[in-house]
Amino acid sequence: MNNNIEDEYYKIIEFYPNAITYDNYISHVKIPLKDNFFLKINFDKYPKNPIVYLISKYGRASRKLNKIIPMLKNWEKKTPPSIIELINQILIFFENLESKEISIKKDFLYGILALCKNQHPKEILGLLRIVNGVASEYILPPGALMSTNSGVFFPSRLGFDPTLEGTIHSHPSGNPNPSLIDINNVFKTKKFNFIIAYPYNTSSIKCFNNRGKEIKFKILN
Repeated sequence: MNNNIEDEYYKIIEFYPNAITYDNYISHVKIPLKDNFFLKINFDKYPKNPIVYLISKYGRASRKLNKIIPMLKNWEKKTPPSIIELINQILIFFENLESKEISIKKDFLYGILALCKNQHPKEILGLLRIVNGVASEYILPPGALMSTNSGVFFPSRLGFDPTLEGTIHSHPSGNPNPSLIDINNVFKTKKFNFIIAYPYNTSSIKCFNNRGKEIKFKILN
């Protein structure tokens, strides 16, 4: 057996005694998280980069984290971090996702405002990737339907991605408050939901939680 793998395994169970192996390999480990989710880590090729998934208790929802977690994206075989370091970074990453505060960068927001103006009188509707409490990317949901008075998307068509914690859409009517369709469909599974009303400037924006309650947000330079 690769001594590096054995050493990494014993470090894992020392720091995370609730870790369990699967497939009868010590290089295959699952670590329980909150809300019945697990980190599923395969490091049988260590010091090459491990394969890491976020899975549900029953394995029904999964998301590969190799393109999301910085340490995995920038993995160096010659000077690899320990698996413990990787686990710690992943846990910090998910703690940051749970932030109750939301910010959006000014340049990014101005780009969305320009898109709203370009599409007027039709609505725009998109998902927001939120990392460390900052909205950083606009993503068009698959199968989204937009018209002059509504926008709808289908959460069941989305792949599992814990960074997609927000939505943003426009109201060409000029009313910045959510409709029942917004609350029951668009807001339903997301923590931060922006509405940009006509005339699409920084004073016509509001943000709401998934129940339609208005929450504060910051615009970052």
